[in-house]
Amino acid sequence: MKRQQNIVSGLKKDMVSHARAIRLLLTCSRQWAVMGITIVMDAVYPFISIYLSAMLLDALYAGRPVRQMILFALLGAGAALLVTVTRHWVARRKNVLWWTMHFRIAEPVMEKTMKMDYELTEDAEVQRMRNRQNDYEKRGTGIFEIFLRQLEILLTAVLKLIFALITMWPVIAGLGTERRPLLPALLTAAVFAAGLFLEQRTVSRETLRRQRLHSQNSDRYRLNSYIMEKVILDTEAGKDIRLFHQEEMLSSYGHEMIFNWRATAKKLAASHIRQDSFQSLFASGTGGIIYLYTGLRSYAGSIAPGSVVKYAGGIQQMIQSVTDIMLSWSYLHRNCSMMDEYLDYLALPEVKKKGTIPVQKRRDGKFLLEFRNVSFRYPGTEQYALKNMNVRLEIGERVALVGPNGSGKTTFVKLLTRLYDPTEGEILLNDVDIRKYRYEEYMKLFSVVFQDFQIFSFAAGEYIASGTRVDRRRAMDAVRRAGLTELIGRMPDGLDTPLGRDFSDEGFEISGGEAQKIAMARAIYKNAPFVILDEPTAALDPVAENEIYTGFHEIIGNKTALFISHRLSACRFAKEILVFENGGVIQRGSHEQLSGKPGLYRRMWEAQAKYYQ
Repeated sequence: MKRQQNIVSGLKKDMVSHARAIRLLLTCSRQWAVMGITIVMDAVYPFISIYLSAMLLDALYAGRPVRQMILFALLGAGAALLVTVTRHWVARRKNVLWWTMHFRIAEPVMEKTMKMDYELTEDAEVQRMRNRQNDYEKRGTGIFEIFLRQLEILLTAVLKLIFALITMWPVIAGLGTERRPLLPALLTAAVFAAGLFLEQRTVSRETLRRQRLHSQNSDRYRLNSYIMEKVILDTEAGKDIRLFHQEEMLSSYGHEMIFNWRATAKKLAASHIRQDSFQSLFASGTGGIIYLYTGLRSYAGSIAPGSVVKYAGGIQQMIQSVTDIMLSWSYLHRNCSMMDEYLDYLALPEVKKKGTIPVQKRRDGKFLLEFRNVSFRYPGTEQYALKNMNVRLEIGERVALVGPNGSGKTTFVKLLTRLYDPTEGEILLNDVDIRKYRYEEYMKLFSVVFQDFQIFSFAAGEYIASGTRVDRRRAMDAVRRAGLTELIGRMPDGLDTPLGRDFSDEGFEISGGEAQKIAMARAIYKNAPFVILDEPTAALDPVAENEIYTGFHEIIGNKTALFISHRLSACRFAKEILVFENGGVIQRGSHEQLSGKPGLYRRMWEAQAKYYQ
């Protein structure tokens, strides 16, 4: 009883998944209705041939005129021509839809990934969901294309089965009696219900086995992708592979993966054989019984020669349709888990509270930010990255954040920019909790250059402006203030030159230091009240670093500037220094104040000072 309930609940779950998928696909295009034409054509066409052949044979046995038989032949040829032309027209429409869908289906995932709360992008389970989506895409045929193709096969087979049962009904009805006229219908329904029930049970069991196999090998799939894309095919990694002779290590990984995949492939093949064997046995057994019964009726002389052909064709179509129904349903069932994961990814709820208050537009441009008893730990961890922090920042200040690695500096910036929200306490902007402000408006207050910033291979102007509409005068001002005038002058098309050659041979390759300056130009172009620089000169040589800090006031203007730096020589440009350790601010003051008294800052300064002398 429990097993039956599980099968019924599995059927319901599959139907819900299919309904969700259909709704999504209809939002992409309403033109999928053309599939209905193909379904009807493919289902009806075999029976046109069957009926015309039966009529032709009866006419031949009855000695009808030749022109009548020629008419039947012409009707068959005309029907074949009509179906061929219609299917060719529909196929062209569907091919356009397949290609369109491939890109349209990718759009929601891209938008969801870009717009979801940042903390979700770092969540391990969300990352696994996204990685599995990438794995599905790399297999070639998309999960929704599989769904549509198998749905088309299923609906065609169901319609074909209905026509086959109508064709076979005179034979099936012969099983009935005056006392039990509904017996044929009940027997037919019982046979197919039993077949579908057993098929669902077989499919569910085999699908679970395959899912377990794929789950066990998911890390291997990712390892293979990592080795191929991030190691072997990566130009930068190629230097390490050769200089440290890592070819043997990478080859051993490859041999091990091939061995494991061969074992997995054998298990998957055995699973397919078990399922296909049941489908073939059921379809052949059902068809064999009807063939036997029809043959006996024909032998007894109760069926005309043309009807024998008609019933034989009907039996053949019935067997084929039952096989197609079972096979397509098994594919749809296996595909459900992948579709559900795609749809569940799109349905991930927001975890961050979004306020409704507009950010106050002060005429004096003054902003006051305050951390009040703020503590924070990353999701899934018990250790606090920040603990009981109290800090006030005013517009126009130059503040340096220093301290050992892991002391909480970058976490402080992530909380300040609302990439994360505090676990405890609150962050205030002009005495209002920042969670009450409109999220998009609050984010516009900050220009940030993280240490792990990304350079995209778009036009330099588009990268600096963060959009396709570039205010060229403003962009060139940002270029000048970031010290990039000479670099842009060397580029073939100036601001229109792509950064790198990832997708254009006309691209311009830049060094790490130049990339850091371009990232700074982007921050300048945004013209936000708060500028945050995480190791802003880490990739620069000493001369370029001196240029940046010498012109720091021109670069930043009257904005609040926070910069994280391990080079304490830069701290002399800061009005105030916050010294972090173990998730808290343990010292605060100017360079002269902190270097003149015992403490962590003085120890760090003395450790580096000898290199400056």
